[in-house]
Amino acid sequence: MKIGIDLGGTTMSAGIVDENNRIIDRNQIDTNSSESPEKLIQRMANLVNELIEKADIKNITHIGIGCPGMLDRQNGIVLYSNNIGWENIHLIDAMKKYFHIPVYLENDANCAALGEYIAGAGKKYSSMVMVTLGTGIGGGIIIDDTLYRGKNGNSSILGHLMMADNGELCTCGRKGCWEAYGSVSALIRMANEKADEYPDSELEKQRKSSGRLDGRNIFDAIHNGDKAANEVFVKYISNVAQGIVDIVNILDPEGIVIGGGISKQGEFILEPIRKIVKENIYCKSMELPKITASGLGNNAGIIGAACLDHFV
Repeated sequence: MKIGIDLGGTTMSAGIVDENNRIIDRNQIDTNSSESPEKLIQRMANLVNELIEKADIKNITHIGIGCPGMLDRQNGIVLYSNNIGWENIHLIDAMKKYFHIPVYLENDANCAALGEYIAGAGKKYSSMVMVTLGTGIGGGIIIDDTLYRGKNGNSSILGHLMMADNGELCTCGRKGCWEAYGSVSALIRMANEKADEYPDSELEKQRKSSGRLDGRNIFDAIHNGDKAANEVFVKYISNVAQGIVDIVNILDPEGIVIGGGISKQGEFILEPIRKIVKENIYCKSMELPKITASGLGNNAGIIGAACLDHFV
């Protein structure tokens, strides 16, 4: 048995994964990235211990952690993660104070890509790109059945492709990144702006009744036929698709897997994304990569992290 941890900007999930790469138990808590790294890591360890105690399992072989940002994998250091506000955090050393087994560290989107490649929507591809839409935009690239990490181990920062010169401010400090237009955070920002513009809209009603807008009630408003929400949807889907156009132009993979909570919308978002990508790729006569939703949902990162011992 092995443990996979998916550390996100909003939530932190952990699961026990068996030898067939199936999750036998999992748990999730809020990340609370505003607290100190030491406190957050302690809660991460508590989350793992609670799972182990609940399942009454003694033979945990290793722990894998998927963390957003730039990493020094060899030394287990989170060099920089803008979505959780970490810089030069010795994550593996900190976790080894709680657990005396091997601990592996990898980018969270790479873990999601590995999960889908091993056990999900990417199983049939030797080359694929995982795009995770959440607090930010993450990316993971598989080329010739190998996780592509780049020279310094920090490739696939897809969310920071440039979408607009001097555009929206990104959490990385640059203006105009794809993440500032295609993440769920961007969707929420756009929906709040539209709710301000249309005070009689379903968006504004959802905001008042829930206290805030999030991905779930924004899509509720969209599915309810709200004009303002639909305007947000059309623009947002275009933003997501234009980033995928660049990925296709650069890598021409067999498949592109879209993950994150928004992927649960399935064909509702995939069909218009495919149409925009087809219309905008450089070589319009070529066959498009298969653009699909995650087959594992929020479990992809956990499974990928748990399998890091095979991709060291």
